[in-house]
Amino acid sequence: MRGSLYLLLIAIFSPTSGFGQSDTLKSCRSLYIEPELFAGWIVPNYQQYPASGLKETIMLDVGSSNIDDKPWAKYYNHPDIGISLAFSQLGNQSIFGDEIDLIPYIAFNTTRRQKKTWYFKLGIGASYFTTHYDTLRNPQNYAIGNPFTWAFKLFFYRTLFITDKYDFFLSGGYCHSSDGHTALPNLGLNSALIGIGAQFRQRPVRPDFVYTEKNREKNPHSYFLQVRTGEGFHARGSPYGPVETPKYGVFSTAVSAGVILNNHIKLRSGLTYRNYGELMDYQSVPYSVWQSSNVFFSIGCELLVGHFGLDMEGGINLYKPFYYQFYKSYEGSTTSTVYYLKSIFPVRLGLNYYIISPYKYSRMNVFIGANIDANFGQADFSELSIGYCIRL
Repeated sequence: MRGSLYLLLIAIFSPTSGFGQSDTLKSCRSLYIEPELFAGWIVPNYQQYPASGLKETIMLDVGSSNIDDKPWAKYYNHPDIGISLAFSQLGNQSIFGDEIDLIPYIAFNTTRRQKKTWYFKLGIGASYFTTHYDTLRNPQNYAIGNPFTWAFKLFFYRTLFITDKYDFFLSGGYCHSSDGHTALPNLGLNSALIGIGAQFRQRPVRPDFVYTEKNREKNPHSYFLQVRTGEGFHARGSPYGPVETPKYGVFSTAVSAGVILNNHIKLRSGLTYRNYGELMDYQSVPYSVWQSSNVFFSIGCELLVGHFGLDMEGGINLYKPFYYQFYKSYEGSTTSTVYYLKSIFPVRLGLNYYIISPYKYSRMNVFIGANIDANFGQADFSELSIGYCIRL
């Protein structure tokens, strides 16, 4: 079994071809593995945060570099794509346990060079924690209330030394894990890390290759209308609790219009209606559809990468009558700046998958999405949605 594994690794990462006679884009494309070592600290975000020591992380990325044969790849300066597997010891085994992350990512190069360049990786995926909040056995862990959470990472990289088959780099960045307010307590776990790593490629590439601007294709702008409906889940309470509170549905419908720039960036604005259902039926206050409703104006930006879209949205609440009493009941003073920010600015972040490739100029398209919704910077609920887009 072990011998077969060695033969498989040799077959994958042995060189298969040389550079050829011309400086083609394919001479800079390869599958790779990228082991990394990180060290850092958990960043406390509440007063009684448990003490923790050094966070140590081992990460293995498997990806493909310099994707060159797709329109979106040329538009985004030939990014890398891949999936990252990480194991972390969090510096306080009894309270935080260990963390395992599985995160798809995209890495953007800030220049058109391969050598001595900066690039950054952005990824959204899932985390698993071996230890989480428990009323009896782990009452101090207010950061993580559920073993499975959302995971987000943003890292910057600087290449130090590069050859045709491998390179070394320094890296540093930010990680965040949160269950999207589907289980309480849930203050989230934030950490800052620095590290070193190396990339080992399946085939040799040209380290001195420089992309030319002519590889980018220009497309006319197009306009669209979009309708989205979703169902989310919310645990009633503040990030501190009450613990083991029941989950309630949050139903939303959004209508928006916008423009697709160069076939790769969707900008939109519109109105969203939400109903928090039985979530607002508390403290003997009878349930009312309108009292449990939320209407807000939104502005969104979506980066199209193949069939996927990285969706970011912010807005301004026009109507959210229950939030004053909700915040007063579960979080405290309604005269603070934090309350006003949370009561005014809703935020969404997530991924959409389009059934038809957005680059095929289809007049109609359907997408499904998964996202986390927040009140300013505080998670509100997690949501699954389906949408319909019409190009005009």
